[in-house]
Amino acid sequence: WSVYYNGVKIDGASPESFTVLTDWYARDTSKKIHAVFKAKGQSGKPLSLPIYGHKASEEEKHKWIIDDEPAAVVRKIYKPCISGYGPIQIDRKLTEKGIPNPTAYAISQGRNPANKNSRLDRWCTETVIDILEHSEYIGHTVNFRTRRKYYKNKRKIENPKEDWLIFENTHEPI
Repeated sequence: WSVYYNGVKIDGASPESFTVLTDWYARDTSKKIHAVFKAKGQSGKPLSLPIYGHKASEEEKHKWIIDDEPAAVVRKIYKPCISGYGPIQIDRKLTEKGIPNPTAYAISQGRNPANKNSRLDRWCTETVIDILEHSEYIGHTVNFRTRRKYYKNKRKIENPKEDWLIFENTHEPI
């Protein structure tokens, strides 16, 4: 076997050493990608796709602008909350009115939704709570909310709030 690693040719490499080298390469690549994401996140650019109620600007891909149809739904969530209604009451009203939940809206727009197992005909209390708790709806960008422990493990781990980077007034609030 001949293997190239970082431009260096290694003759007579066994399949086992080839496996080790490919693992090193994957780890090295993962570290580089992590460094790029960290720099991007520290600069104030959002690391995630736009959340429900926002969309990416066509002129500047890292800038979020208001998506009118779902933004109206977000306002329908905040108004009763301010009036004293709880998330359960709000999700029931949205379901009764037949307002599409974020997953149903994403599918109607031809996007690949994050939660493929969601019931499209009803709102979930957790969805309402998530919308009420996200600072992005008041115009802030929040980076490093989650992380991955190891490059081979795709499971997300919640970071403590003190590790989040919050950049205020980075886009128009709903």
